[in-house]
Amino acid sequence: METDKLIFNLHELPNGASSRQAIMGQDELVLEKDIRFIGAVVDVNFYKTNHFIEVKLKIKAETELICDRSLNPFIQIVHGTYHILFEPDPVEESDTDKGAVKRIPHGDLQINISQEVRDTILLNVPFKKIHPDFFDSEGNLTEFETKYFGHDAVNNNESIDPRWAALKKLK
Repeated sequence: METDKLIFNLHELPNGASSRQAIMGQDELVLEKDIRFIGAVVDVNFYKTNHFIEVKLKIKAETELICDRSLNPFIQIVHGTYHILFEPDPVEESDTDKGAVKRIPHGDLQINISQEVRDTILLNVPFKKIHPDFFDSEGNLTEFETKYFGHDAVNNNESIDPRWAALKKLK
């Protein structure tokens, strides 16, 4: 999903340094099925010359994630930066997690950074999605407790299936 807030007209950008800010709402960006986009502030810094346009993004996004431990939803603030160099000449395009080099198609009067903003947010979502309730006051992850339920669970360690006992004797 593209948003007009992240499409910039080249003729409106002055030569030299300039900046814009895009404030995005809930319906303006779709991330993944298990990551809900709530909103973001995207600071865009441009540096335009006759030979290239440099774009530096600074993103602060609010997402709703599902905890891997408890399956409870929680709000996660995601911060990210990205650097794009747009060139009008034929150039070998490249992408990394920190930046990209892209070609501005001849005659194209706009640059669209929607995909880069979306990807930067997704790359900065934590791999382990853990609810803040599972962290102690110092920010360390708390350990799991092992709980047993039912009367068979208490005696589980003491009784061994006789077939397994017979197999252990074969060693």
